[in-house]
Amino acid sequence: TLTAREREVLHLIAEGQTSAEIGDRLCISRRTAEIHRSKVMHKLGLRTRTDLVRYAIRRGILPPED
Repeated sequence: TLTAREREVLHLIAEGQTSAEIGDRLCISRRTAEIHRSKVMHKLGLRTRTDLVRYAIRRGILPPED
């Protein structure tokens, strides 16, 4: 299971935000945002940011674009 912070980071990644933007938004460092992303990817068995976005769309975390 993902932590609340990991879910937040996943959502922001799915919206297309960079690690630096995520860090600014969540008041954490860019590196901490990257660590959260890495943990999410490991827990979900995903390899790329694209995989994360696809996962988010399939799970309804991010609605598909028209």
